[in-house]
This record gives sequence, structure tokens and C-alpha cells, in this order.
Amino acid sequence: MDLIAGLANMRARNYSIPEVDKLKAKFIAGRIIPAIATSTAMATGFVCLELYKALDGGHKVEDYRNTFVNLGTPFFSMAEPVPPKVIKHQDMSWTVWDRWIVKDNPTLRELLEWLKAKGLNAYSISCGSCLLYNSMFPKHKERMDRKIVDLAREVAKMDIPSDRNHLDVVVACEDDEDNDIDIPQVSIYFR
Repeated sequence: MDLIAGLANMRARNYSIPEVDKLKAKFIAGRIIPAIATSTAMATGFVCLELYKALDGGHKVEDYRNTFVNLGTPFFSMAEPVPPKVIKHQDMSWTVWDRWIVKDNPTLRELLEWLKAKGLNAYSISCGSCLLYNSMFPKHKERMDRKIVDLAREVAKMDIPSDRNHLDVVVACEDDEDNDIDIPQVSIYFR
């Protein structure tokens, strides 16, 4: 039970939910034993089958399976995952699984210029559910010389842990012909 309580609390820390003591963990685990013996065990088994393929290496994306199971209606469905859509712009290409990294905690102006050098016009930058910049709001022009991390702390009210060294922002861009371009998430490194 110590192991289960410890693992549960590590998971709780990971998802920023309240931790529990050993007695509370035992109470919760006792109520979900039927679920552990059925659907959770099945899901874990399917995940492990795919993990063997990943650890073995050298597999094509078509070798993997995405499995959906509904034990209430005995329904099993397996599908092959498809590779992500490749987005091309000028001489660059990326997928939504990629990530662009910007170091040294740039100002809003520096980030916009970094994107402009790639042929992209950013019209919106958000962090979490808060809008750090939108080209349609004249008041946001006052933020141009502020550091991105400072804006996130002030505007988005983000409490950045001391062990964190980057911040993720979502940027909406368009090309010079005003066509929307989906770009990867942008990670702003500040430490």
C-alpha cells in the first residue's frame, strides 16, 4: 500500500492535484478494484503491446495500433494511426508535433521579428487561456518591449515554478498573402 500511495502522490504532483495520505489512498483504491481488474488492465495491456514496438525500434507508423474498447457493449475497434500533416512554408516544413524553441527570453517585439524572418506575420500570441498579444488591439502595442515571460506572469497570472526553464506560447500566423499558417507551439526559454 505504501508503493500505491507513493505512486498516486507522484501522479498527483504531476497533475497539480491534492496529494492524499496512505489511508485515503487505500480507501480510494478499495473502491476501484473492479475497474482495475477489467478496463484498466485491458487498457494497460494494449498500451504495453504498443510500447514493445516502440522499444524494439525500427517500426513504421503503420505497425502501431490505436485501440478503442467499450466493455459495456462489448465493442473493440483498432485503427492505424496516420502520420501528422506536413505543413510547408517557403523552404521550411514542420508538423503540429514539432516545437520551435526561442532562447534568452525575448521581448514581444523580438519574437515578432523572429517570426517575420521566417516569412510569418504573427497576429495573436496566447499563453494558456490568456491573450498576450493581438494585432487588432491598440493597447497591446504598449507591450512590445516587454519580455514574454514577464507578460505571462502579469497578464496570464502565471505562477512559474522555480524548476521550470521555459514557457509555451501558441502563436497564430499568416503569410504575406494573408493565408493562415499553422505553426508548431513555441517554447520560450528564459533560464
